[in-house]
Amino acid sequence: MAKEPQELKWIENLLPEGGYRRRGMFGGFGYYVDDKIVLLIFESEGGSRTYKKKTYNFDLWNGCMFPVDHELQEKALQQCPFLVPHPILPKWLYLPLHTENFDDLVEEVITRVFRPNSFWGSIPKPKGKKNSTKKSKSIDDGISVKMDTRRPRMFSDEPAEDVLAKATKISDLKNLGATAEKSFHQAGIKTPKQFFALGWKKTLLKLAAVNKKNLHAIYGYALIGALTNKEFNMITEDEKQQAREFTKAVREAEKAKSKAKPNATVKKKTKKR
Repeated sequence: MAKEPQELKWIENLLPEGGYRRRGMFGGFGYYVDDKIVLLIFESEGGSRTYKKKTYNFDLWNGCMFPVDHELQEKALQQCPFLVPHPILPKWLYLPLHTENFDDLVEEVITRVFRPNSFWGSIPKPKGKKNSTKKSKSIDDGISVKMDTRRPRMFSDEPAEDVLAKATKISDLKNLGATAEKSFHQAGIKTPKQFFALGWKKTLLKLAAVNKKNLHAIYGYALIGALTNKEFNMITEDEKQQAREFTKAVREAEKAKSKAKPNATVKKKTKKR
């Protein structure tokens, strides 16, 4: 049975909250949006690196896979050359966990996955009757997990100003469900009014202070969308660019700060009396 993700749990925050299903698969989890499987996550640190007598320089089951139909893989690899066909499941493209800049690369791919008319993702072929019994059994055994997709929709189609005026809790807003609301509360943001007053940048910094994994561009998209009553992938390209540049600048500033050497202390000479 698949184990709950730990180190890679944050990647679920990049998916449309309440808009995906999760199912146990190959010891990890597959993530479905509508009819498409768009992502697989595996955690197996120090696992096998060998398949059919060939040894690879990465763990075979420790990272993310991105399904793409075979005829579109070449196009996908042109867009994201850092991906590789998985040695065992070559129809899916793999990003090992210890790839340099793993977090940023995951964000880049998932951003592409949720663009309008995206070719990323794959619709599984329907199984015959022979496999239907087995499928039902796996669901009964708890291997298939349907995420709780319930979230307030009472403001979904209203103008942004009306939504902001009526919202009484964080989860009333577009893109922000129960999980996001919990993170907001941990960051000291209890009400929509506090969120509106802070704006998306200061809010994102507070969320990142609680959990560094919150500092990614797609979370920025979600916050901007919440303030404008738009789905996170439907905000303007300028707004997306602002989110990317802001999160990148903050990460670079943090890296520079961590690398900076402490200033040498200068001893003051005491005057002799």
